[in-house]
Amino acid sequence: MSFLYNILPESFEERLETEHLVLRPYQEGDENDFMRLIQENASVLDPAFGGRLARVHALEDARVQVKQLRTAWDNRRYFDFGVWEKESGLYIGNIALKNLDHKIPKAEMGLYFSAWPESRDAVQEAIQQTLQFAFEIVGLNKVYIRCTSTNNFYGEIAQECGFILEGVLRSDFRGTDSTELLDLTYFGMTRSDFEQKQKKVAEQCKTALV
Repeated sequence: MSFLYNILPESFEERLETEHLVLRPYQEGDENDFMRLIQENASVLDPAFGGRLARVHALEDARVQVKQLRTAWDNRRYFDFGVWEKESGLYIGNIALKNLDHKIPKAEMGLYFSAWPESRDAVQEAIQQTLQFAFEIVGLNKVYIRCTSTNNFYGEIAQECGFILEGVLRSDFRGTDSTELLDLTYFGMTRSDFEQKQKKVAEQCKTALV
């Protein structure tokens, strides 16, 4: 049993909604969307999501992966959200809280989206909603993002969402089936950062209403 059962409420809303998006756990029937997005964005997903690319070559692979992600969610091992546009119902990305560390507790946020940079606003919206889930529901004290040079644009948008650049670990990552060592740039947000950001937003909204 995962440690998260000790800090999570007995029940909570798994489906998250923003103005334009629906974020929810994967379920049976999502495998077509899941595989399509991976295949259409293979060059962007490698090397950060090389493992997922390597596991999904056919529809049955995608079906197995979707089932495993649902099981991991139920066991509170990690939280993978599929992201759909609310108006069109189009599946556009994945955002997850993974590598959970119960000592802090903290988690890594991993994400990939289609149609960059057109999806920039959706990415930002999904990050903000997942941060609320991480700090207000899961009860984390820190969320961090790791980026290679090929996906550092996610780090840049994370900073716009309030993440702080924490540094670069040199030769700290090797992709699937690769001999090349890559640098990783770390971006982090603490609970204090999140609460200060929420307070600032609330004050701005209050001022706007006056």
